[in-house]
Amino acid sequence: MTLRHYVAIVEAADEGYGVFFPDLPGCTSGGDSVEEATLNAEEAAGAWVEVTAEHGEPIPDPTPVDRVAVDPDVREVTRLLVPVEVPDESSARGGPEVLSYR
Repeated sequence: MTLRHYVAIVEAADEGYGVFFPDLPGCTSGGDSVEEATLNAEEAAGAWVEVTAEHGEPIPDPTPVDRVAVDPDVREVTRLLVPVEVPDESSARGGPEVLSYR
């Protein structure tokens, strides 16, 4: 497993706060407070990576926080770096890496 940090955008919603990850398509979360949204974001990102890896799909590399662009219509409150354990490539393919010696 490798620890990666993904940018999460926390935005104000009509009620509470929403969270999305520009690097993890479809991964969203939220909460009644920024603190709750942050905790839920960590859980959502971990679950997204787990399911994506189980399906054998690639896990994207994180974009540096200063290079993440957000639509101007988003009511951004803050950006977070969320730590996520990502499987190594060999385990993401469904098995141990096989080494060959000649």
